[in-house]
Amino acid sequence: MGTADLHETISLVRDDLRDDLHAKAPEGTKALVGGPTAIFADINSANNRDLSVILPVAAGLIALILALLLRSLVAPIYLVIAVLLNFAATLGATVYVFQGLQGNPGVTFQLPIILYLFVVAIGTDYNILMIARLREEAREGHEPHQAAAIGVEHAGPTVAAAGLILAGTFGVLMLAPISFLQQMGFAVAIGIVLSAFVMSMFFVPALTGLIGHTAWWPGHGDERRVTGPQAPPEPVSVAEV
Repeated sequence: MGTADLHETISLVRDDLRDDLHAKAPEGTKALVGGPTAIFADINSANNRDLSVILPVAAGLIALILALLLRSLVAPIYLVIAVLLNFAATLGATVYVFQGLQGNPGVTFQLPIILYLFVVAIGTDYNILMIARLREEAREGHEPHQAAAIGVEHAGPTVAAAGLILAGTFGVLMLAPISFLQQMGFAVAIGIVLSAFVMSMFFVPALTGLIGHTAWWPGHGDERRVTGPQAPPEPVSVAEV
């Protein structure tokens, strides 16, 4: 059975056959649909339900952790928006390649939830590395735009190297003869590349620089740190005339 036939069969069992059999079952009896296709249909329905629950819960937990880490209510908002945009862009790129260019009927139904877990988790890690560096530079007394430039200069190579290594590791799956592994390898690899080079190295620093000091509200994450005891100022001597 080809990929197109499998998608059509799963849709038939999930959307039409199951409900029709339940409706036509004699009173007092229950009709059940079995077989591998019915199992895949159940997994598909469970994935869709889980994704509708996991997506908002994970986003809320990530925002809470970022708020506690950064002591800010503004920065976590656009950091979560960044990872969600990255997930949407990655899923869209995967659908375009495998459905639009290759002519497949669609991507495998397990892909969105797997992709969400990988891309959101990894993208959040990269964003934390970058935003932490931006906060450190702000604490050193640099203005927002300068802090963003210095932060990208110092943290950018680390994020880029980590992204390339991990993307290359998952990209190898595209050499597999199995369609599911090809889709997962492409999707996770492109998601990591977007997380590292677009979101963490461009979107987050640029937006932090544009927002300025408000990014750390209501905390004082960009206040300059005072190191060591401060000596009292010496009195100004007045020259005798």
